[in-house]
Amino acid sequence: MSKHKNSHHQRIGERFESFVAKHPIWNNPLFIACNNNKLSLEDYGFVISQHFYYSRGFTRLLSALMMQCDNDYYRAELSHNLWEEAGEEDQENCHSNLLRRMITNTFGLDNPDATEFRDYTVGYFNDCLDYLKNGDLIRAAAFLGWGTEGVVPRIYSHFFNGLTKLGVPEEELLYLSLHMECDDEHSEVIEAIALDACNDDTETHWLAIEEAIDHSLTLRDRYFRQLYEELEARQLKQLVKQVTNEKPYADLAQLNDLYANVANKQGVPLYKNDAQDQNVSFEVTRFKVASEVIDPRLLEIPVGKRNEKHRHAHESVFYVLSGSGIVHVDEQEIKVAAGDLAYVPRWYDHYTQNTGDTPLKVLALTDYGFTRCFAKNTERSYRQQPDNVAV
Repeated sequence: MSKHKNSHHQRIGERFESFVAKHPIWNNPLFIACNNNKLSLEDYGFVISQHFYYSRGFTRLLSALMMQCDNDYYRAELSHNLWEEAGEEDQENCHSNLLRRMITNTFGLDNPDATEFRDYTVGYFNDCLDYLKNGDLIRAAAFLGWGTEGVVPRIYSHFFNGLTKLGVPEEELLYLSLHMECDDEHSEVIEAIALDACNDDTETHWLAIEEAIDHSLTLRDRYFRQLYEELEARQLKQLVKQVTNEKPYADLAQLNDLYANVANKQGVPLYKNDAQDQNVSFEVTRFKVASEVIDPRLLEIPVGKRNEKHRHAHESVFYVLSGSGIVHVDEQEIKVAAGDLAYVPRWYDHYTQNTGDTPLKVLALTDYGFTRCFAKNTERSYRQQPDNVAV
């Protein structure tokens, strides 16, 4: 009977790290939204409460792998993993209960088990279970080890970092931090099962292993995209509801941002770029009024300079406050001076050039509040220097 020894196997799974790192899952819009602080606490609550269906059923996935395994030693190792998942002697602190408490305490959802789980959530779990039950041992172990357990720390770090940036105390996120720290040991056990099934000959079984890893990551990528698509739809539905109800819905007494003085720049810095080799120099200030769709900005360009050529999802109306210049939209040139309006449609390359002898100041009214509801339409997505985006 072979046994799992790290010194012998030398973490063969590391050979697949580059394959995993290149998978499209890491460009998932849900992760991008987490990293760009685009999700609210309510958004995270929806995502993680849906994920609870997978978490509470994870022991079923381990059991399916155990069913494929004919090695007593590794069945014992998997039994220990099941025992850990169940909280060992402390049932109250089993992994699923840790997540239940997190969902209740952090997101205010009193009964996570009563969540209305989406069809695609149930479907994702069943797809994973079916693959483990119906595949061979090598593929099943690669799917659950390198393709699932091995990437949990990286995936959960997106959620953990996003929630802490929202001010959630780390002690409330024990479920996430625990899995970020310990799942490597679980993946090593499952890796050892795969290697044992391969007789340590991963070269012969390389394609089967990569196919299983890819399938696991692809299923999860699709699932997270479905979650994010619903988040987007929820935001749009809320806007539509507020329009079609034909009733005031905002409490004016609670809205602090009903006024801003443009001349005094009573806003917050948004972006600036000073690329002298391109004759680019400008800065943008955002005015934080309590609007949902309209996003007003002040664009300032020094004499003889221009802003960078760029394109984006939102449309813009420029009102020139002072100075003169040319707004370039695709091949069109629009000469403007104080008091003029210029319109920039969505997705056209455009830039503005100061051709006068005083600074050019433009009030730009955009519908960024609407377009930011869609994946990839962030302030950083269309800037030449995304690290210069301040808010």
